[in-house]
Amino acid sequence: MNHTTIARDKIRQFSAFSQTFGNQQSFEQFLTAPLSSVSDLQAQATKKKEVYSSETRKNLLQVWNQQIGSYASESQKQNLKLLESENTFTITTGHQLTLFAGPLYLVYKVLHVVRLAEEFNKSQNAFKTVPVFWMASEDHDFDEVKSTHLFNQKLTWESAQTGPVGRFNMDDFKEVKSQFSSFFEGKETEINELIAISEKGDYASYLQEFISKLFADFGVLVLQPDHRELKREFIPVVLREISSDLANHAVQNMNKLVEAAGYKPQAHSRDCNLFYLKAGERLRIEPTVNGLAIDGKIYSKEALTALVESEPENFSPNVILRPVYQETILPNLVYVGGGGEMAYWIQLKGVFEVHHTLFPLIQQRVSLQLIDGALKKRMDKLNWPHERYFEAREDLKKLFLKENEGDDLDLSALYSEFEALRASMIDKAKSIEATLESFAEAETVRIKKQLESFEQRLVKQLKQRHEQVLQSIDFISERVIPENSLQERHFHWLQFAPSGAYKELLKQIHAEIDPFEAGLIVVDLTK
Repeated sequence: MNHTTIARDKIRQFSAFSQTFGNQQSFEQFLTAPLSSVSDLQAQATKKKEVYSSETRKNLLQVWNQQIGSYASESQKQNLKLLESENTFTITTGHQLTLFAGPLYLVYKVLHVVRLAEEFNKSQNAFKTVPVFWMASEDHDFDEVKSTHLFNQKLTWESAQTGPVGRFNMDDFKEVKSQFSSFFEGKETEINELIAISEKGDYASYLQEFISKLFADFGVLVLQPDHRELKREFIPVVLREISSDLANHAVQNMNKLVEAAGYKPQAHSRDCNLFYLKAGERLRIEPTVNGLAIDGKIYSKEALTALVESEPENFSPNVILRPVYQETILPNLVYVGGGGEMAYWIQLKGVFEVHHTLFPLIQQRVSLQLIDGALKKRMDKLNWPHERYFEAREDLKKLFLKENEGDDLDLSALYSEFEALRASMIDKAKSIEATLESFAEAETVRIKKQLESFEQRLVKQLKQRHEQVLQSIDFISERVIPENSLQERHFHWLQFAPSGAYKELLKQIHAEIDPFEAGLIVVDLTK
């Protein structure tokens, strides 16, 4: 392996929760069980086998074959075949429908579940697992997914469409796709297979094929859950949710435990945690004294029950119930997500209980920092420990100047002399006339400003002396913490495969991932 690691608590860009959740023992009250090794999956597989029906499995496979059967790779077809067995389960991650499957951490999520499935499959012979990517196709926050950063440009899908993003038509997608394609004109690499994907009837279908082909070599099964036959499996949960507010109470009870543990609840629960979907809209279902309201129209529970049974595809779970939907239709053992996702999953154990659904094992995804040749060259010249680069850019520059010009920058003696002068001036003024004290104070403020201006001039001169190195610090900072965020949250993965030959990059990342590594994995791509 060509990587080192840095503890998360040394990197300010990680949240306090993310820094802590790697050790699940302290979160045991919120979990089915802590996940600390692949052996923990075996007990979960035994539990899931008891509650997951063959009918649900058959229905899932029929839908999956319909969705991806025409373009599935051999390894994806093999995994679909494996899932026919009652002893085969899934390890799942998921995400919103981001533009061209960016940014970097989407790749890390997916390859994490690939590696975890591989490790489990090697550990025993009783069960098998396959990696799954769940498309959050019913999410309606288009602003969060419409842009991506690639080659110092921001690509944005400009669209006035509203409602679930997965149901968007592709009529206005051509311009941003053309921008994306222009980066790779004349380059005969595997990116052309992704560029060639046609804009189908809806965005979910397009991105399902895009992500499926992106991870074709790893056997990843990409599921589009906004499907009538899959929603039929969820009807009992939907009916229970419109008949009671048990889930909401369960979340409130768990929130008290979350707060007692020193964390802030991330997801907001409602009396009814469902939406109703119609053209261009995702409407809340609101309990009222007269029944349940959708867009101002009141339904009795009997009328809404009939609507659920006749059109289940139009009932959509919110953040509280989406995980329950996932665990209802998948033979799933583990959900892998980011720190923000884990922070709301720990609110949900009670929701699973009231909806009679097995709560999965959960795991925080790995985080990586990629070092390419251009970045490594500049870092090697500075020869700093890697964790230092997560500090603010101007602080890094000051640190460099202090290390290299410390004596010239040390004005502590001058500032000490100024403080002595200040005290003497004030004492002298007061001895002559008490009212002169404020005059003396004002004069010392003026002198201090002159001293600070003198210091700034010295710093400016020293910066000019080291201009090339300081520019290198700018470059490093822009690549390590772009816009003061983690690299994985900003850059598209093609940033590290500029020719579009992304398969080698995915292989390198896959090889470096340890699904039980809690720290930041720093990967040198040049080795």
